[in-house]
Amino acid sequence: MQPERTATVRVAAVDWRDAYLRARRVEGHLLPDEIVAALPSVPRDHPLHDEWLLRADSSARLLAYLSTKRGPLRIVDAGCGNGWLAHRIAGIEGASVVGVDVNEVELDQARRVFGEHPTLRFLAHDFAASPLPVEPLDIVVLASAVQYVAAPGALIARLLAALQPGGEVHVIDTPVYDDGALAAARLRTARHYAQIGVPEMIGAYHHHAWSAFAALPMEVLHDRTGAVHRMAWRRLHRRHSPFPWLRFVNQERPR
Repeated sequence: MQPERTATVRVAAVDWRDAYLRARRVEGHLLPDEIVAALPSVPRDHPLHDEWLLRADSSARLLAYLSTKRGPLRIVDAGCGNGWLAHRIAGIEGASVVGVDVNEVELDQARRVFGEHPTLRFLAHDFAASPLPVEPLDIVVLASAVQYVAAPGALIARLLAALQPGGEVHVIDTPVYDDGALAAARLRTARHYAQIGVPEMIGAYHHHAWSAFAALPMEVLHDRTGAVHRMAWRRLHRRHSPFPWLRFVNQERPR
């Protein structure tokens, strides 16, 4: 099962917020405050325990990387949902973090659970439709968010242009496919949302090939999508995220 994290964007022609929240509720991804406060750790007997093992793996790599950067760092977690990852990032010395989302239900939970952190705040904003309301800015994190964006290349190009020279966009916890695998992935998603009774989400969940990012200054920092890596991932009992970690850098030189 694909590990999901809340990250919602506008989808035309459907009430996407209602559909998204209904899907989250059926899938068990709307969590009580006490579990959200401890994420990515969840009880071993929790139905989503294996998914959160993957999230713990990918977030640990990201946090370790960000901890090597010299502060101060101004960071946006775009599609922050219940705010757990924004909260973890805000624990890095020198980091100030803004969690941005349009999912008001989980955004309210983020404020309730993590709102007292001194270097963390949450804003309601549709980052896929308009510029981020935060500047200047060093880093944008898109964690399990790009699959809800129809044109990720255009979005990332716009985010890069808004960053300081040398600023970075990081994409984690989003599947990226070879062209030949797209049709099967789309069919699996359509079946899933039909089975859980939220067919409106079929058009809201997007599948992207590597070619969607070809025109961007991209570096792959982690990738277990190859056949050898997939077998290794299964042997490790799904403790390591199978999704790639992509970094995009604003290559503009400081003036």
